[in-house]
Amino acid sequence: MGPGLADNSPNFTASGSEWKILALWGIGLFLKTNGIPSYLPDGRARTIEEAILWHDSEAASAKNKFIQLNTADRDALIKFIKSL
Repeated sequence: MGPGLADNSPNFTASGSEWKILALWGIGLFLKTNGIPSYLPDGRARTIEEAILWHDSEAASAKNKFIQLNTADRDALIKFIKSL
């Protein structure tokens, strides 16, 4: 996910800049089940938008496409993600 999220702590065969990203299923229930929203494997993002904007490396093109969306399309995408 890029050097900005690297914890430099290798885990088995994964380097400190490689992350296992969980499926998005149930992401809309985070606030209800966890009490506070936290996204990304280490919980550093407090919103879905912030989590998207943290992405880099292989996900940089998806992040850049998100940045280029107009407000209505961004809101619709976030609403969709919360419905999962």
